[in-house]
Amino acid sequence: MVDPYAVVALSNTVHTIKKREDAIENTKRICDFMDPAVMVAATDGAPVKLVVLPEMAIQGMLPDFKAGNREAHEAFAMTIPGPETEILGQKARQLNTYIAAELYLVRDDDFPGHLFNVAFIIDPNGDVIYKRYKSTSDAYEGGALGTTNPHDIWDEFIQKRGNGSLLDAFFPVAKTEIGNIGYIICHEGAYPETSRGLAMNGAELIIRGTLIEPQVGMGMWELQNRAHAMFNQAVVIAPNLGPQRNDDGSLFDLFGGQSMIVDHKGRVLVKNEGVSGGDSFVSTVVDLEALRRSRAANGVTNWFKDLRTEMYAGIYEQPIYQKNQYLNELPAEGWLAREAKRRGMNIQNLMERGLLTAPSSN
Repeated sequence: MVDPYAVVALSNTVHTIKKREDAIENTKRICDFMDPAVMVAATDGAPVKLVVLPEMAIQGMLPDFKAGNREAHEAFAMTIPGPETEILGQKARQLNTYIAAELYLVRDDDFPGHLFNVAFIIDPNGDVIYKRYKSTSDAYEGGALGTTNPHDIWDEFIQKRGNGSLLDAFFPVAKTEIGNIGYIICHEGAYPETSRGLAMNGAELIIRGTLIEPQVGMGMWELQNRAHAMFNQAVVIAPNLGPQRNDDGSLFDLFGGQSMIVDHKGRVLVKNEGVSGGDSFVSTVVDLEALRRSRAANGVTNWFKDLRTEMYAGIYEQPIYQKNQYLNELPAEGWLAREAKRRGMNIQNLMERGLLTAPSSN
């Protein structure tokens, strides 16, 4: 029996790091805000058991970053565990809560030279119990953040992760006493397969951290979050970033706010309607047992029992995006141009297969 508990989704003001050590100060700043947010959220009548941070909450988006420049990468490289997770671990112990967050440019000794975008969860004892490497990315992420997608080193990644299970390698789930938790990182939420992979590996709570404008303002953010929740009968906790604070104190916003928490029926339980002038949060009480009763009911809206998986498998028999592109070499500068060419070729190949139809020329 899991008693109802409160979940907090932070939308912190962004302070983009200018040197590696700045991430430590940002983590301390976030923890300072976490204290009153958790205190206020607990007034809803249930203890706070999960606090979530969006992608780039700790680092911001590095300006003028040269993707593929190994020297620049190493100057900002992170580790998990590391100083940031140690600070968050202390706060998790103090508040007796799980904390979920993300770091990019993360080293992994199993994959020398590669850096990854990694979500993680810290338990109330302060220990890192979960890591998930961002595995679906848009055409510009590598060029903006300098991180390797595990699909690009597919053979090596599945050999060293997941104990032979593709689900555990790419869609791991943390099995905890407050439920089974998975984390979708930013643009991954634009693809239904990401949340479905987590759900098919047992996820009951899915964190979806961050989306940038103009997708937020045009409604994609909310539409995707509600769809992930409804199709997978999962609670979706979706923190988005707050505005960025510059050295002179001015603010600008690239993300549009609208942090939200959605129940397993796709209903928005709570939502921050816009961008605040500083740190903000949303919170609500989650009834995990109600979710589990819905998943166990033999009703129309229990989708899992109806999945005809052999039929769906045919959708993906023909690959689209080539795997292993960085298996034998490290990413280098010129990343964006290379990605633009590759994805343009993918579109052409899809037209030749008849999946896409070319528009009429003007």
